Amino acid sequence: MLLGVHPKRSLEQAPDSEWFNKNYAAYTVDSSIANQLTPLLGDKRFEIFMGTWCGDSRREVPRMFKLLEYAGVKPSQITMIAVSNLDSSYKQSPGHEEKGKNIFRVPDLIVYAGDQELNRIVESPLVSLEKDLLAIVSGKQYRPHYEGGLYLSKVMQLRTAAELEKDSAAIVQQLKTITAHSSELNSLGHVWLAASDTSKALLAFRLNAMLFPGNASVYESLGAISIKMGQKQKAKQYYQKALEVEPVNQNAAKMLQQLK
Repeated sequence: MLLGVHPKRSLEQAPDSEWFNKNYAAYTVDSSIANQLTPLLGDKRFEIFMGTWCGDSRREVPRMFKLLEYAGVKPSQITMIAVSNLDSSYKQSPGHEEKGKNIFRVPDLIVYAGDQELNRIVESPLVSLEKDLLAIVSGKQYRPHYEGGLYLSKVMQLRTAAELEKDSAAIVQQLKTITAHSSELNSLGHVWLAASDTSKALLAFRLNAMLFPGNASVYESLGAISIKMGQKQKAKQYYQKALEVEPVNQNAAKMLQQLK
């Protein structure tokens, strides 16, 4: 597993060359859009957060590099950061370049003008890499995938988890309009949990349960964090709730057995 800041050539070497070179060669750049991008990207800076273990990264990152190179972006304008998928360092790099960047899904292509983030393409483009990137650098409205998770990440940078907990009903109403699936806040919560931001992770899991009460995974996450916090009885209640929602949930049944 590649970790930390690396140039593109690191992906062109074994073992990652097998998927990178294949997907790079297979991608056909939309030249009509890319030619419009060329004069707009000369003063931009790009960060690509990715995981060599991630199927979405393996598909999209070769395409990102091919498009940026076609549009005349220099290697010095691109920083690629490879992150981990281990529970103890989930979506983290050894140098923690992800800190403060709201990275919870990969790949994540962040576009900067100077030090200001213009926007980002999260996991996959809405339409195409070319059209999405053109919308971002042209200043058009662009709402990436996982907008709910990004919203909560940014709000958490301005307020404490305790403050947001008091406004949880209002936060949930806002999240309802922009959160498509329980996996969104679930991923974010596990990123915070790996970073030992327990209060943030707990809030994310609680909000997720309010948003998706019929999804067993939200209670499994609450059970897992309760165990980490030493709250065995709460953990049992959450895993029991997961079984009520999904009677065939094997993980919840196993955890209840272990918690006896």
